Amino acid sequence: MLTQSLARFKQGATAARRTLKRLVHDRQGVGGVEFAIVAPMLIVIYLMAFELTMGLSVAKKTSMASSTIADLVARQENVNKTFLATMSDVTGAIFVPYASNNLLINVSAIRIDSSKSAKVAWSWSTTGLAPYAVGSDAPVPADMLVADTFLIRSELSVTHELMMYLPGMTGSEAKSLTIGREFYFRQRLGTEVTCSDC
Repeated sequence: MLTQSLARFKQGATAARRTLKRLVHDRQGVGGVEFAIVAPMLIVIYLMAFELTMGLSVAKKTSMASSTIADLVARQENVNKTFLATMSDVTGAIFVPYASNNLLINVSAIRIDSSKSAKVAWSWSTTGLAPYAVGSDAPVPADMLVADTFLIRSELSVTHELMMYLPGMTGSEAKSLTIGREFYFRQRLGTEVTCSDC
């Protein structure tokens, strides 16, 4: 009886060894296991690339819209609030297919005198309030600070909502980004651009 038990034990151990050896050398299902490990990382990378592409596209459209606004205003000799209000339509056309209802536009005219002192001549905003007081100091890049010149400054900011927001992955509660751009253009006609009712 002891011999039989010992023989069965040896047979069981031999069978277990054979099964273990076969499992070690068996490669079926390895691809499935590897895919299960790698797939979540690939999905997250794909979503991040999609979100990054969307953000870069909105940033590019923000730059284009801000530049276009400054260029259009700099081509005029005289503007008014009605003309400046049409800049919202211009930016809306540039931002297609993205929503453009959360845009903030500021347009300012800057007069630089003979001593290279830059002052605000007039300003307008989509909020309805002038963003800068007339006569206040205006920031101008050093390479554009030329005596006896006139500049149009456009500022545009837009809130970009993150589409694929993953709060557990980012460690942040931020669901949106504010993208802002500003451009300076010199007046094209005459010596300055006036605003009759700003």
